[in-house]
Amino acid sequence: MAGMAFSTPRSDRQVSPSGWRRWRWRRGWGRVLLVTQLFSAVLLLCRELGGLQFAELAIYDQLVVSWSQAGISDRVVLVTVTEDDIGDHGWPLRDADLTILLGRLTGWGARAVAVDLYRDRPLPPGDQELATLRAKHPEIVWALKLADKGNKGVAAPVVASIGQSALADVVTDTGGVVRRGLIAAEDTNTGRTIPTLGARLAQRYLGKSFRQPDDGSLVLGRGHIGLISEPWGPYARVDAAGYQTLLDFRGGPDRFRRFSFNQITNGESAAELVRDRIVLIGVDALSVPDRVETPFSTGLEGASLPGVMLHAYMADQLIRIATGESASRISLPHGAEAVIIWACAMAAALIVLRVASVEMIFIVMLTGVGLISGIGYFAFGRGLILPGVAAGIAWIGSAAGNIWVLHGVGIRDRIRLRRSFEHYLDPRIIQNLVEDEKSPEFGGENREISALFTDVAGFTAFSEATPPAQVAALLHDYFDGVTSAIMESGGLISDFLGDGLLALFGAPQIQNDHADRAVTAALRIDEFASRFMAEQQAHGINWGATRIGVHSGMAMVGNIGTRNRLKYGAIGDVLNTASRVEGLNKRIGTKIAVSGDTAARCARHRFWPLGEFVLLGRRAALSVSTPLTPDQCADEEGIKRYEIACEALRNGHPEAEALFRALRRDYPDDPCIAFHCARLAAGETGFEVVMSEK
Repeated sequence: MAGMAFSTPRSDRQVSPSGWRRWRWRRGWGRVLLVTQLFSAVLLLCRELGGLQFAELAIYDQLVVSWSQAGISDRVVLVTVTEDDIGDHGWPLRDADLTILLGRLTGWGARAVAVDLYRDRPLPPGDQELATLRAKHPEIVWALKLADKGNKGVAAPVVASIGQSALADVVTDTGGVVRRGLIAAEDTNTGRTIPTLGARLAQRYLGKSFRQPDDGSLVLGRGHIGLISEPWGPYARVDAAGYQTLLDFRGGPDRFRRFSFNQITNGESAAELVRDRIVLIGVDALSVPDRVETPFSTGLEGASLPGVMLHAYMADQLIRIATGESASRISLPHGAEAVIIWACAMAAALIVLRVASVEMIFIVMLTGVGLISGIGYFAFGRGLILPGVAAGIAWIGSAAGNIWVLHGVGIRDRIRLRRSFEHYLDPRIIQNLVEDEKSPEFGGENREISALFTDVAGFTAFSEATPPAQVAALLHDYFDGVTSAIMESGGLISDFLGDGLLALFGAPQIQNDHADRAVTAALRIDEFASRFMAEQQAHGINWGATRIGVHSGMAMVGNIGTRNRLKYGAIGDVLNTASRVEGLNKRIGTKIAVSGDTAARCARHRFWPLGEFVLLGRRAALSVSTPLTPDQCADEEGIKRYEIACEALRNGHPEAEALFRALRRDYPDDPCIAFHCARLAAGETGFEVVMSEK
């Protein structure tokens, strides 16, 4: 016997992981392509509008810190005015104090000196001496601030040449963090371009000037300086006025040797460290607000740096670029970045389409994030800024979005599959197909099950005398109730056999109580079938009684059939025996017959033994009984009397006939008692019944 049939592909086309990938490609590529393009477009638009700038700058800061490579500059020295210096000399420093400081530094042979202190008016005493010193030493550069929106600017002191003044302006990002360095800016009042302190010092140190080729870049010495435009690298929205470049902050926060004002003016210890170097003079005191936030201060324990250090970083960086020691950080063209981001999204989408396992997709996605991070990290160390954040979001977002889309496709296909087969297959088989996401494969396993057969008495004669349409309608209503009773008990409708059916318990799912479930289903079927028969007979329809047989044993269960057509069912003697047990009802007069193998496995039901039946073609006797209904189970006296009578019959005691006759008087409608009374009346003895027909 076998289960309900359904068509499947040939066995050499059974759905393997590669088949699953083909299915996903066939069913999902259009949706995935559309989703990926939409996602990429939204992501690129979001980046264009600055939606990712915060995250990209945060990652940029960490990369700057990671690649800062601690080391002391041999070109730039800082002289800072500290709180102790202010306590000794007051603030702001008088011209006489500055004259002493600058005299020492120039006397020690500093190649260039920058004063990052605004001095737009004299602060005597010492103003004449300071003016004389400025005129005598063109290597001294003074700070000025250009006027812009909201301030009038601060002029430099009167100097002997234009080259003795430079901008002290800095450019900041949101949050006050300085990542960019200003090289030069245009004075709108005069129309001339003025370098910043760092740029002026680098030119003085190198003895070279900036050049601007026709391509719009900026060149100093042998190095090309990457200028920031909008958009550029991690910046989608940035004020790129003037000439700006990214500061690399090489050497970390301790890049430059520092000396205090008093250390320079009161001793000679710094003379050799100043000779032939750049010296920047600034302030580093809490009472004077001149500190800035940098990538080093964006971490959990970061601290701000003195403002004068920004000019030192710029001078040091420009000199290194000009001498070929370092390269200016650059970014890819904006269109190339968009292509990379799109390619990451497409690659993730293709992987989702081609990889069968969600777990494997997860591993590939993590690996991809690692590769994107690693490539971005090492490229940054070589001076190339890649759109790592946007690429990572494209990679993960595209994968997640397409998994969701394909999941939706799968859900719809599963619903479609379920709806297509739900009228033909048990929901549990459909569920297995849906969960496995593959077609059934030939084969099965040996398992202990219980098989249940039903049959309608006199159906052949009834169907011959009844119009086919009426027979079909009655069978529909009849099977609707019978199958409901079976499925409520956890059984599987394996096959319909004209007016009967075969149900399996213990398959496809393992059910340790399959025997109890089968007997429960038999009682429910009997209850429904009796009611159905009464209803039909009340309408003048001669519908027969339903006979049920149950047997338990080992069988091979699974997908059986041919290469081109499989069906789920069972093979084994257990099915044939169950059918033969069902046929005993006709001989006995009962409606439910259960083999001893089934009864022995039941823990929730009680039975009346019917006898040891030797079926035609078999040598061994098969114990057969019938289950008791709840009403019968309540009659303990009747059960006891029946058991005593059966024991007497089994042992060949003469009083067996009297005992059964007494039971017949008290239970005239019981078919089991009637069966044994008839046997005894015919001269049969013992509990064994030899069948001469099936």
